Amino acid sequence: MKQYTASVDAGNGGVNAVIAGRGKQGYKSHYEPSVRAAATGDSLGLGPEWELDYQWVDWNGHRYVTGDSVTKITKRGLERHMGSNRYGNEFHQFLVAKALAELGIKDGKVDLTVFAPPGLYVHARETMLDRFMTDPPVTIFLKGDKAARHWTYNNLTVWPEGIGAAACFVIDKNGKMQNSDVLSGEVVLLDAGAHTLDALQMSDGNFNPENLQHATWENGGVDTHIRQPILRTVHKAHEDFTNVTVDDIDRVIRLGSVSGDYTLRAAGQEINLESLLNKYSERYAEWTANNILDGVFGGLKGIKSLVLFGGGAYRITDHIHKWYGDKLLDTKKHATTKGIPLEDMNAVGGLRLALLKQQGS
Repeated sequence: MKQYTASVDAGNGGVNAVIAGRGKQGYKSHYEPSVRAAATGDSLGLGPEWELDYQWVDWNGHRYVTGDSVTKITKRGLERHMGSNRYGNEFHQFLVAKALAELGIKDGKVDLTVFAPPGLYVHARETMLDRFMTDPPVTIFLKGDKAARHWTYNNLTVWPEGIGAAACFVIDKNGKMQNSDVLSGEVVLLDAGAHTLDALQMSDGNFNPENLQHATWENGGVDTHIRQPILRTVHKAHEDFTNVTVDDIDRVIRLGSVSGDYTLRAAGQEINLESLLNKYSERYAEWTANNILDGVFGGLKGIKSLVLFGGGAYRITDHIHKWYGDKLLDTKKHATTKGIPLEDMNAVGGLRLALLKQQGS
């Protein structure tokens, strides 16, 4: 029976998943926004020239369209789940299973690593262990499959978000410990996600539980501080934008970060979101600095390094570097983190921790 090792950071905004043994970095990755909608999958048989072609998935007797396909196919019944009750529930399990299927798993057993915000970790961990390990084996069917996919989780590890990113600095892609002093002294790890902003303070590589009450800020992520303010402005810009969703905003931001084109188009109308993105990104950076870096961590006095990661990190890194200088660690300059996208650091670190454990280290 096939055995896989995978790590999935199924966040409020997006799913970052990796599987061991493939690619230049030692893993294959998959990303998809954390959203789904009911779908029929019906077709008139007209072919790709005349019909939209999209991926759908069958899960628990229902058919869904997911991720970016949602913004193209339907605006009805959009489903996302943000908040503390999502960890281990049906939707969370669905996001994980869909990502693993996209990574090529069809059957066998999976050594799986997943994550929860540190401030919610104790309760979320117990819930995830109970649900993932006691629910029936995974059964999922992707469009184009000849038969349903079935697998079981023979091992589940739950880490606080941030531990994975820290592991990237001291464990290489093969799961080998490295002689590194990056995490020596006092280090703050800041994970900017969609719904939460998480902060871990580590002392010589160990989490300091005295800061647990300041570990997770719900509604402290890019959804509250960037995406929703942009969406409110867009809705007021023209009546043809009233059906635009936060998923449309998210897609424009992600594509624009690569292409430089931040134009949102709907019903023949266009609006460039770049100035709004810059405006609210700076405001988010100010909020982060005021409330967390200064308010909790004393302006980073006595802190050796700050590690900033997660999808929201791209929006605030330049501002944080301008204000705090070399306190901000550049992940691109370290051998074990070079080439890892900031949004993948939790998932990649979780994979490396699993490989380390498998080697009996």
